[in-house]
Amino acid sequence: MAAGKLTEPKVISDFNQNTVCLLPTGFYFNDERWDKIWQRYDEKGETLGMADLKELFPDEETVQNAAIDNGDTFARCRDKD
Repeated sequence: MAAGKLTEPKVISDFNQNTVCLLPTGFYFNDERWDKIWQRYDEKGETLGMADLKELFPDEETVQNAAIDNGDTFARCRDKD
């Protein structure tokens, strides 16, 4: 895989089509990071969440400053009573 910033979100899945992780747009992706993701997935044995990515990539802005889903994300789109 070529190194560079992702232009769209990327789902990584294992050979059974189980989700390994979801990488956000703008995430810098290379072989070293690929190996880190798979190593953590093998250790954890389940899908990696944003907390895992934050720990693995402390200098990666796209995971450190990800939007927080607080339930109000689409509040402005709801019909007003």
